[in-house]
Amino acid sequence: MDVKYFGRRLMRVRKNRNLTQRELANEIDVSTKTVSRYEHGLAFPNKKKLYAISKLLNVDIDYLLMGSRN
Repeated sequence: MDVKYFGRRLMRVRKNRNLTQRELANEIDVSTKTVSRYEHGLAFPNKKKLYAISKLLNVDIDYLLMGSRN
């Protein structure tokens, strides 16, 4: 799994859902800076945050990690 790929996928899905980084950050209880770091491939969420992101964005975790649509 490529962290930069995850970041690009996260940004694309977030924007398609018309969410700002601030809105995503508030929903998953992290800072806006943390979301930015995720999207730029500088950090990766733990399992709990990854699950929260997938639920909020209504996508499978596999889609965020690998791009597959199960």
